[in-house]
Amino acid sequence: MAAPMSGYAQRMIRLSQRIFTEYPKIVFARKEHREQHEKFIRFLDDRPHTSGTLVSMNYYPRYGEIYRLMEGLREHGLFRNEHRDFQEEVVRLRVLRGKQRKNMRLLYPKRMPELAPCCKTSSSSKK
Repeated sequence: MAAPMSGYAQRMIRLSQRIFTEYPKIVFARKEHREQHEKFIRFLDDRPHTSGTLVSMNYYPRYGEIYRLMEGLREHGLFRNEHRDFQEEVVRLRVLRGKQRKNMRLLYPKRMPELAPCCKTSSSSKK
């Protein structure tokens, strides 16, 4: 006959069962309580009922498709992405200063670097 477990040991067993999603073994005095508990455990084990598909399958929107559509709109001038404009401006200014990174290709080669209006010098004033 095994010695009865201490309260600490029982709490540790319950904690490990909670961590590893094992349901605690409960001893019921009445049969209907045990059946009710078993029914509840089966309910927890079932998958969610959402028209036969998993909930996570249609959870996220189509980010890739939205990104490509917005890029198309941006190329046509119908959408303004200020963060992307700022990144291109930083790259453009680095190229003009001759400070572009050696080991990295230009991030946005579609637009040619040109001087900002404040940095342009008129060719007629030099002559």
